Amino acid sequence: MSAFNFVTEYRDLQPLADREIISARDKAFTKAKAEANKQISRVADLAHFAYRLPLPADSDANEWYGNILGADDTTFSIQHDLEEAARIATLVLRDRLSSNFHGTPVLVHAAAFSGKRATVDDRRLSIASRDALKSLVRLRGFVPRRPDISPGKVSPIGALITKYDTEGEDTTDIQVFQAIAQDYDNQIKQVAKTANEAIETVFNENRRLAEEVDLLWWHLGGHSYLLDAPLAEVPDALKPIVIGMDVGEMVTALPGPYGSFGIIRKALGSMADEPIKLSDAVKSVTPEHGFLISKKPTRYALAPVHSAAFDLLSGETVSGAQFKRNTGLPFDTKLTAYELAVHVYHERLLSKLDWI
Repeated sequence: MSAFNFVTEYRDLQPLADREIISARDKAFTKAKAEANKQISRVADLAHFAYRLPLPADSDANEWYGNILGADDTTFSIQHDLEEAARIATLVLRDRLSSNFHGTPVLVHAAAFSGKRATVDDRRLSIASRDALKSLVRLRGFVPRRPDISPGKVSPIGALITKYDTEGEDTTDIQVFQAIAQDYDNQIKQVAKTANEAIETVFNENRRLAEEVDLLWWHLGGHSYLLDAPLAEVPDALKPIVIGMDVGEMVTALPGPYGSFGIIRKALGSMADEPIKLSDAVKSVTPEHGFLISKKPTRYALAPVHSAAFDLLSGETVSGAQFKRNTGLPFDTKLTAYELAVHVYHERLLSKLDWI
């Protein structure tokens, strides 16, 4: 895959931008990318800007991101130049997608909300996240080579011993022993390093396989993991939410096993492609479904289903106006049962792993 070229991509979005602006934006892109590499919360902030989502009340995103964009352009204002902020955030996220960061495609896919939210690059970010996600979940199930443990490389201690034997005055016995001890230490570290790498490879593969087996048994059993009730007894409007949450709860690492999407579709059966109103699905959550959610995500806009359902379970009223204010989405947005279940699955993954 060729390296991401910010200048080329930015000029595609802003063909009339002058050289000074392009240079300033290139510097801002580099700084924002570095910040995103440091903290997961910065990646989530960039998703908010890219999809122009409402930020959490306690967020410092406007401050840190505004400072970066204004550092080399004193005329920039985060309040007045939201479209420009969205462009840079979009390109930083696309760069991360091209670099195969395991969590970014899931986050971006969730932010896109099954394609219902648009970006300034005519949905190219959403398409890139979908393609990256397909590639990564397949790659997660592929071990390219057998992990090896290397014994390390032996240092030329013999030459030092020979020198000590023939030129004892210049080489002390302490130097020889120190060299032997250092060589032994280096080899032990090399063995430990490659052993740990091999163990991690095997552990990750075993974990993936265990997740897939769990999902298969869950599907065959037809029993909700979170509700401890048969899926056949779950109301149709609620099934996509329950199935998405169940599958997400059984997965432990991003981007998840490549079989999860097929399991979700199979679990939904004939209703997988049926359209459903988001409001109907969310409002089907009642107090008897309290075991579905144990905590509210910190980012309402990136986890609208979990957040709204948590509000309902807490006794709050969720109105269309309130939902639109918190998420930027109409509460009556229509999507297929499969699209909703996959989105909820990604919400669950991101929430349980403290991404949102």
